[in-house]
Amino acid sequence: MKRVVDVFKNRGRELVWTYVIHLRNDEDFHPGQLDFEVEALRLSQLDKRGTVNELSARVRLNN
Repeated sequence: MKRVVDVFKNRGRELVWTYVIHLRNDEDFHPGQLDFEVEALRLSQLDKRGTVNELSARVRLNN
């Protein structure tokens, strides 16, 4: 399952980066919105996009 997740700095005011996150969806694991946001924040830390305290992530909803 894939979702586009935007990572923001300063409480959602400044777009820092966008990730396309792919998480497996099988009988053992059914990812929810929070799983994608947590993974985007984890990747942001690896990519040194900002500190944990200043970043937030939001899954883009389909229009």
